[in-house]
Amino acid sequence: MMQPSGIITAIDVGTTKIFTLVAGVDDTGALEALGHGIVPCDGLSKGNIEDIVETQRAIRESVQEAQRQAGVQIKSAFVGITGTHISFENRRDVLDWVGSHGVITDRDISRIPETVANASKELGRKVLHALPISYSLDGEEGIKDPMGMHSNRLEVETHVVSGSSMAVDRLVRAVESASVKVDGVVLGSIASSESVLTPLERARGTAVIDIGGGTTDIIVYKGGTIAYSAVIPIGGYQFTNDICMTYNTTFEAAEEAKITQCSTEPDTVRPHEEITLPVLGRAAGLKVPRRDLCQLTRERAMELMRLIMITLKDADVTDFDNFRLVLTGGGSNMDGLEDMIKRTLTSNVRTAAPSGFMEIPLGLQQPEYATGFGILLWGATHSGTATATYSPINGNGPGNGRRSVAEGKVPVSAGGGRSRFFNPFRRGGR
Repeated sequence: MMQPSGIITAIDVGTTKIFTLVAGVDDTGALEALGHGIVPCDGLSKGNIEDIVETQRAIRESVQEAQRQAGVQIKSAFVGITGTHISFENRRDVLDWVGSHGVITDRDISRIPETVANASKELGRKVLHALPISYSLDGEEGIKDPMGMHSNRLEVETHVVSGSSMAVDRLVRAVESASVKVDGVVLGSIASSESVLTPLERARGTAVIDIGGGTTDIIVYKGGTIAYSAVIPIGGYQFTNDICMTYNTTFEAAEEAKITQCSTEPDTVRPHEEITLPVLGRAAGLKVPRRDLCQLTRERAMELMRLIMITLKDADVTDFDNFRLVLTGGGSNMDGLEDMIKRTLTSNVRTAAPSGFMEIPLGLQQPEYATGFGILLWGATHSGTATATYSPINGNGPGNGRRSVAEGKVPVSAGGGRSRFFNPFRRGGR
């Protein structure tokens, strides 16, 4: 076992569960999982906190279990966020102050995300990320890293992610109620991308489709950088709720049936196969043809696929033969879903769990934990606790099979510059 020189913590506040993960970082920057806590939570709906008392309870219990396993006190953490309150914008800004000394410096570049974030502020909104996509230098488009160049006019295209100030503050308060300071807040889909994508997938063009409990989060990479994001208000909960409402059964029984009996491919089920569901208010259970359950699941999955296709069209993704889809999140485990996409949309699809950057404990090598491990990796990269061997222009991660995130010592972007990001929650102390 390695001797950690630092501790970093990630908290994934999901619609159905709270996942806290503690890792040690050694002198080389390598990460080792020390402990985790997974606690069910009923305090959120579609990623938004609706019952703060229940959410605080679940976070507190998750943190306590992670502390118990790790044998350390958690003082601060990086926290994931999603929800229907999240919005996205690609904007273009002229930066006439850059290169004022005759050449564009690293210091100039490092100031750009915060400058754009400040220009993007709106009443009632909080900017979470300002991620440079590309630069234009004296009319020359598509520059990834302008450092060292000379210019009198630099323009930057930036992907800006913001959330409702009320929702973000509620999340921060919920975490801090467990005596844990918030080091930073990261969008869940960005975090998931950190732990499941390869650099080649980012460069060639990939959409990460993170199907969670309450939402499906989509993030599109083109040319190594984030080009588009979206949140669809449908997740695994809606599949379960369809069963509840159709058969008047309990949520627990519907969830169990969804996981163990349902498929998006009804024809794979024997015609006369039945299962029994409890019925609210009745002593006797109800026998249901398994194919009927699968048909219900298929219809909801087709609706989700339709919304995903609309979202990708908005992102100008039309050539699916040369564009990859990566499924992750707990909902991606649904039987038949990947085959449905291969048959109806593209064969260029895979289902992904976190891998390639550290040893993942047994039981956590599943897509539903991609966001938690991604938050950990994102936090390690951007906190100074560990540095990275990778980092495209907007600061996103590895999936390159390396066990250490510090071998290269200096984070290098696709264009050769340093990693750049904006996060207004960054605090010192760990």
